[in-house]
Amino acid sequence: MAKVMVVDDTLFMRILIKSIMKKAGHLVIAEAKDGEEAFRKYMMYKPDLVTMDITMHGMNGLDAVKCITNYDKNAKIVMISAMSQKSMFIQAVKNGAKHFIIKPITVEKVIKVVNEVMGIKADVYMDKEDFKEIKESIEEMKKTIGELDKEV
Repeated sequence: MAKVMVVDDTLFMRILIKSIMKKAGHLVIAEAKDGEEAFRKYMMYKPDLVTMDITMHGMNGLDAVKCITNYDKNAKIVMISAMSQKSMFIQAVKNGAKHFIIKPITVEKVIKVVNEVMGIKADVYMDKEDFKEIKESIEEMKKTIGELDKEV
C-alpha cells in the first residue's frame, strides 16, 4: 500500500484518481489543487507517490515537480495530463517525474503505472474482478457527478 497525494486543479479528476487509488489498496493522504499547495503538502505529509496534473492555475505541475524533487530527490511523481501536452511530459521527466499517464485515464492505465513506479507486482492488489468492480464504481460516480452538474 502506498501513501498517495493527488494533485489536480479539477475536482472531478481528484475524485476520480482518489477513487482508483483507494480501490487499488492505496491510501490517499493528501490532495492539492495547484503546485504551491502540492509542494507545501508534500513537505508536510511526505507521500510515497504523487499524481500531478501539468496545467494548473498558479504554480503548474512542471514547476511543482522541480520544487518537490529539489526537496526530495527520491520523490515518486506520476504526471497526468492531455496528449496535447506531450512535450511537457518530457520536461516533467527532466524535472524528476518518474512516469506519465495521458488523459483520458483508465483504471488499468493508472494502476499499471502506479504499481510500476512503486515496484509492486501487478497481481498483488488487482485481479480481473477487482478491475471490473473499480470500473463499475467509477462509472456510477461519473453518472452521479453528471446528475449533480445538471442540478446546478
